[in-house]
Amino acid sequence: MENYPIKSVTFGGFDKQDVIRYIEQTAAAQQTLQTENEHLRNQVADLSAELSALRAQISSLSAERDQLQETLSQESASRQQLETLKPLEDEVARLRPDAEAYAQFRERIGAIECEARKRAADLEQATVSQLQKTVDLFREQYQTLMSTFESTASHVNGELRKVEVNLTQLPRAMDQAGTELNELAARLERSKESQQ
Repeated sequence: MENYPIKSVTFGGFDKQDVIRYIEQTAAAQQTLQTENEHLRNQVADLSAELSALRAQISSLSAERDQLQETLSQESASRQQLETLKPLEDEVARLRPDAEAYAQFRERIGAIECEARKRAADLEQATVSQLQKTVDLFREQYQTLMSTFESTASHVNGELRKVEVNLTQLPRAMDQAGTELNELAARLERSKESQQ
């Protein structure tokens, strides 16, 4: 915020309009900083919601993986039952395509699980990184806001103290002006009387 010169006036104070303009500029700057602060808080809330959604997605993918593992366990049990039929070569030959399909199914499940974990980890890492950047930016702007606010408040308090001092001295100056005016009126009266 630029420094605004406050002009002195004749009777030992400051120009009222300059002080008002300075206070209005300070209030406008403070309002702008508060708006930016609120915007950053909203960004942090949005990113937190996005992170929660991603964690829910990870949980859902983990549940799907568990279900697939259970299916795989069932398939393994079925395969063990088929192993007891090994002496029947014709039966084994007939079941071989099923076993190959099972092996492909198992590989597919492993690939899906790896991909799901990688996607979940990438999403979480990206979200956490973005959230950290936003928090750092928020912290930096908050510190700037507080520094500006404190220096502005200190300056305004100093100016108000000066105005208060000037106001306390004003009655004395007015009394002195009244005394001088009374003396001038008395001289004028004496001058009139001497002319008569």
